[in-house]
Amino acid sequence: MNKRTVFLLIAIGVSTQVLAQDEWDALRYSRLTPGGTARTQSIGGAAGSLGGDISATHVNPAGLGFFKTSEVVITPGFYFNKIQTGYLGTGNDANRSGVTLGNAGIVFGLPAHNNGKWKNMAVALNYSRLADFNSTIKIQGVNSSSSITDRWAEDLNNGGQPVTGDQASNGFPTGASLGYRNYLVSLANDGNYHSYVPVDQGIYQQDMVEQSGAMNEFSIGLGGNYNDQLYIGAALNFPTIRYERNRTYAEDDNTDDTGNEFSFLEYKESLKTDAVGFNAKLGLIYSPMPALRIGLSYHTPSWYSMRDQSTANLQNDLEGFQPDPSNPIQYPVYIESGEVNDGFPLEYEYKLRTPSRALVSLSYIFGTNADVSKQHGFITADVEYVNYGGTKYNFSKGPNPQPALANSLNQVIRDTYQGAMNLRVGGELKFTVLAVRAGFSYYGSPYKQSDIDGSIKKISGGLGYRNKGFFADLTYIHTLAWNDTYQPYILRATNVQPASLETTGGNVVATIGFKF
Repeated sequence: MNKRTVFLLIAIGVSTQVLAQDEWDALRYSRLTPGGTARTQSIGGAAGSLGGDISATHVNPAGLGFFKTSEVVITPGFYFNKIQTGYLGTGNDANRSGVTLGNAGIVFGLPAHNNGKWKNMAVALNYSRLADFNSTIKIQGVNSSSSITDRWAEDLNNGGQPVTGDQASNGFPTGASLGYRNYLVSLANDGNYHSYVPVDQGIYQQDMVEQSGAMNEFSIGLGGNYNDQLYIGAALNFPTIRYERNRTYAEDDNTDDTGNEFSFLEYKESLKTDAVGFNAKLGLIYSPMPALRIGLSYHTPSWYSMRDQSTANLQNDLEGFQPDPSNPIQYPVYIESGEVNDGFPLEYEYKLRTPSRALVSLSYIFGTNADVSKQHGFITADVEYVNYGGTKYNFSKGPNPQPALANSLNQVIRDTYQGAMNLRVGGELKFTVLAVRAGFSYYGSPYKQSDIDGSIKKISGGLGYRNKGFFADLTYIHTLAWNDTYQPYILRATNVQPASLETTGGNVVATIGFKF
């Protein structure tokens, strides 16, 4: 059984209000592919034991202990991605591009002024992008099995206990109530709600989902250097989420029959999510010899206060169908969710806890001179473990608490997702003031289902320049094909054919920095 169908089976039984949150949202906010400086991104993001880069604040803050001077950096970038889809035998693709800010911050190096074993400390204030949500999905195809209106009928049938007419008209302001008021779903003589879209004749479905936003994190980090062997650090972090999804879904009669009482429907929905959160990161780096560094770090769960705001509208033409001839309808008919929800968007506030993370890292430095200007390069690797099944919703707060729904959804998350290993490796060769870098990162599949390969692979490379307190880095990161699935709607009675997704893309980032 499809994982999203499992969620619907549970959710229908405990809620008469269909909420925006689901297990895909939980994964979106738990799966991080960190940005940071161009130098860090060029080596695959492997910043767990290397140190000396402000990106360490978000990976292993012990790396701040390597700073003996101060610096300020900024990292703008440009992204582009392409999602190829296949749905009901029809292919499509969509491209998306734009600018980003991957990193901006300042580090204050504080050298010790005595001859003790504490050599120096550093304090960092840094912003970094943790995840990017910008993408566009387009699917299309002829469906002779189901319609989105079948989903609305199932919502109103409420798992075998059909809702009242008043609930049908007002209880589902961003979905089924719109279809009910516009006569696409009606109560039949058998006491159940039914869709009247003639799917057996074939309907042409189109769906476009435009997503935007990002997860960013502001950090205050502190690192210290004990005897040039042990480096310890901690960071307080304040992540934020901004996510927006705009969707246009349409169904058109795929026949020449002008008397089947269906011409088209167009459904649009908009979701905006904003969140602020908190987490802490602890780490250490041990250097048993100048050429070798071993890093350990732990990231606590992130606790978020989430706020969703959603709206929807529906327009359709039923080719002259008149339920009450004495009060004829002029088609097409149009309705907005505000007409159902007293003129307001549907809003919901809740809590989300994303998983903790544990990381082990190893770096080897070529040229063991403590003076970094005389080092020749390095290789480094991070191994990170994340239990994606540990994400948890809490719907106990707010004017409409639904702890039963949260418990059911959290169980679905545990049943759907698993722990995964993430691997990041990279290296650098240095030539006086110039450096050449390359890296690779692999993010393991979070899905328990073996037939869903949700792994992400990235390859990267870049150049760096450092001279007289000024440095500049340029990096390209390429995302290899990432396969996943998408369903335009889900049904309790039967599985809906999912669309296949194949995502590829790239990022170009540049860091400019000054030491002082």
